[in-house]
Amino acid sequence: MTVIPRDYQREAHEAVRKAWADGVQRPAVVLPTGAGKTVVIADVTTTELAERDKGLAVGRVLVLAHRDELLRQAMNKIRDVAPGLRVGVVKGTEDGVGAPVVVASVPTLRHEARRARVRGVGLVIVDECHHATAASYLSILNHYGCFDAGGARALGFTATMSRGDGVGLGEVWQEVVYQRDIKYMITRGFLVKPRGVYVRVEDLDLSKVRKSGGDYSEGQLGEALAASMAPERIVDAYREHALGRSTLVFVPTVEFAHLMAQRFTDAGVTARVVSGAQPEDECRRYIAEFRAGKVSVLINCMKLTEGTDLPIASCVVIARPTMHAGLYIQMVGRVLRTHPGKTDALVLDVVGASKRHALAGLVDLIGERSVEEDGSDDEDKPERELLDDEERGEDYGERAWLDGLLVAEDVDLFHGQQARWQRTYGGHWFVAAPGDRFITVIPSLSGGDDWDVISVHRSYIGESDWIAQGVSEIGYAMAHGEGVISQDLGYAKRQATWRKKPASEAQRWRVRRNGLVLPEGASSGEASDLINIAEASRRLDPYVPAAR
Repeated sequence: MTVIPRDYQREAHEAVRKAWADGVQRPAVVLPTGAGKTVVIADVTTTELAERDKGLAVGRVLVLAHRDELLRQAMNKIRDVAPGLRVGVVKGTEDGVGAPVVVASVPTLRHEARRARVRGVGLVIVDECHHATAASYLSILNHYGCFDAGGARALGFTATMSRGDGVGLGEVWQEVVYQRDIKYMITRGFLVKPRGVYVRVEDLDLSKVRKSGGDYSEGQLGEALAASMAPERIVDAYREHALGRSTLVFVPTVEFAHLMAQRFTDAGVTARVVSGAQPEDECRRYIAEFRAGKVSVLINCMKLTEGTDLPIASCVVIARPTMHAGLYIQMVGRVLRTHPGKTDALVLDVVGASKRHALAGLVDLIGERSVEEDGSDDEDKPERELLDDEERGEDYGERAWLDGLLVAEDVDLFHGQQARWQRTYGGHWFVAAPGDRFITVIPSLSGGDDWDVISVHRSYIGESDWIAQGVSEIGYAMAHGEGVISQDLGYAKRQATWRKKPASEAQRWRVRRNGLVLPEGASSGEASDLINIAEASRRLDPYVPAAR
């Protein structure tokens, strides 16, 4: 059966083609786990080859993946979209270099001799493109001229356009031309809604765990977890909250994974370990048993964060602390796919990661920012303080209860609205965004009780873009807006550090220009609010439906 792309998948394809037509040689698309990135890859591939046959495009299509699961997934999806299309694989001893579409392993093509055999490439598509700053990727992209005028075009796909090491991705990907976030997919019914529960491990202290490359040292993490009550609490949490659910457990080390498998087995729960240290055929066998329902718990160490499609999983246990939001979102994303009989997904967090990170869209082409730029000083907080952070106050909305052996808390996995939403004089909700734009949430133009989300230029009436239409709840609609500006959320963050500084002379001038009076001693944040409300009211109130 031929796969028919969904509306947003077609929109992504159209955005890519427009970017290429506008001279963007290396655009990127951000879609969450479960949104079907490989369908868009397959759709782009078949269209490019059809145009090549008409003499409108030149060159073979090369699809890059760094893991076998991603490679096979891309190959199968391309064949689903275009059953008659010949797809060759270049990996290890496989050498299908003559096919119109070559799906290749990055570790294989990093060798110059193998690259030289894949000739005539006009388009390089990179799956999980947040890895593309690595030397192996750059050697391939440079080989095909993706950074040279007149060279091959490139296209990147990822669920999380960021890296844990702070390296900027903008040096590779020029522009994110299309993005949809997790909340969009949930409201459209393409992903299931997650529910978060944080289970406290009373003696787990991560404050002394060394940090390396922007995240915790995995070895020390494993030792800290094994030395605490975490193994017992993980099994307790599963038995009390998730018994009967197919469950993925994420852990930091292979040793700790096997320790957890033994604890689950001792409790009468069938469990298997998958990791990069195992033979590939053994991993595939265990994953197949999990898909078939023969294994209840699959414990993995950095194996299933990308690419593996396991829609049967309806619970994830986060036992792998991380300072990297992208890794957290990848872990949770593994259980959000729809499946017959599956109505939701349970996120059991025993390390506090769900309090530190939100399931918002994540795009960062710039790389590591300073405290002043993004308004965050979390890097300097001890982990114990982060886990007990009370800054969110009433907005956070969690409750705690004693549940058998466990003390557990409901967790808002999206952390409410992180940006500073304001209302115009006419009552319309908006948030100021980079690029002289406002993101506004308005009553749906199609009527009913739904909401639409629009990006408008601060000054130019003709420059408006749809972000989402027909969203059922205003909170979800606001989350759509925040997903678009997530790479620069520090600019609009409610508690950004810059808001406390004295108002600048430039701000004072803009306040006067808008016919307003700035109180003596006003802060930069107060001045910004006055300016934004005045300018958003002038821009939005005359042109959008009445607020409700």
